[in-house]
Amino acid sequence: MLGAVRPAERTSMVEAVTEKLRRFIVQNSLCSGDRLPSEAELMKRLRVSRPVLREAINRLAAIGLLSVRQGSGTFIAQREWLSSCMKLAGSAMTIEPRELLQFVEFRRVIESYAARHAAQTAKPEHVDALERTLEEALDVADHGSQRAMEADFRFHCLLVEIGGNRLMCNLLELLHEFILEGMKRTQPAAMIDPQSAAIHRGIVKGIRDRSPAAAEQAILAHMNLLAQRLHEAPDHEKQAGD
Repeated sequence: MLGAVRPAERTSMVEAVTEKLRRFIVQNSLCSGDRLPSEAELMKRLRVSRPVLREAINRLAAIGLLSVRQGSGTFIAQREWLSSCMKLAGSAMTIEPRELLQFVEFRRVIESYAARHAAQTAKPEHVDALERTLEEALDVADHGSQRAMEADFRFHCLLVEIGGNRLMCNLLELLHEFILEGMKRTQPAAMIDPQSAAIHRGIVKGIRDRSPAAAEQAILAHMNLLAQRLHEAPDHEKQAGD
């Protein structure tokens, strides 16, 4: 007789099915207002149980991608917010400093959660991958700011993927241009200065030492540094004097 599914195994199953469902939506070009197939059909197509499917649907509903209507079914939610993000990302060069500061606050919430969770759950291979990504970013810091910023972005996206979930990472990828623009305005090359490099190493150390508090503290120090440098940026000073 098969034993009960362990909580960790169930969580992994739900995450896998959530990603399957997200891919199903994308591959079938479903748009706002479109109805998903019935539970029975989705269970058959995705080869999953009803409880796991429902939990995956609830996860996508919680972040605003799906809308569950009792008695009517599950629909793709209205996604004006998504198109707005895309428009903003496309014009990131014109974004005002105060809006970048708001985005730093958004990252503070996402990445502090991810850092704490990573310190509790990351496997040794995850920490090794994070450390390699950090060293790669430091290695290219002197080879042009664009390469350094892209490498730094990969570090933070990997952190969120390890400590949060793939959907969080997808959100950061969606707002990729915001992150790069913020980096451009806060320092010439994303991680070239010793202070920023030390903070990033502190993030990895906190996760490796399994210290959620230390990992979170390092992330918050990083976000505080970003906010400080945005305040000190020339265009912020100019705007403050307008």
